[in-house]
Amino acid sequence: MARIQLRRGNAANLPTSGMLAGEAFVTLDRGNLHVATDATTRAPITPAIYALAAIPAVDGAADLIIIHDASEAAAQREKKITIDAFKIALNIPTGSSDEKVAVVSGGTSGYLYGTDGTDGVMRMGASMSWAKDAGNAYVTLDVSLVDGGTF
Repeated sequence: MARIQLRRGNAANLPTSGMLAGEAFVTLDRGNLHVATDATTRAPITPAIYALAAIPAVDGAADLIIIHDASEAAAQREKKITIDAFKIALNIPTGSSDEKVAVVSGGTSGYLYGTDGTDGVMRMGASMSWAKDAGNAYVTLDVSLVDGGTF
């Protein structure tokens, strides 16, 4: 009976040339499968998300999210993005670990999900201010003047 044998080794040692189309490579250190499409190109086979282990902590600059790029017409649609880059795309400050960001540390007071009024979604008038408490539990809104107008 014929056997199928896969080439194996560490991810850093995956070949970049001399591959045969259809040849499969398994990485022993990462648990990934790659299939050669031609002599110099490999296509990674993505694992089932439900089969992956949970991450104990997030490093925004180094950890990645797998995302499906619907705009991709010809190549693999699954792409990677760092947690920090994903936050930037959502207009959430990268240094924040609070997904309910309201006041940006070091930013101008009065902007929600932003730092200077050009990148936020909410702006307050000059007679108002807000501040996040030291424990990040809540935001206090201070109003120095309430003008009810005339009648």
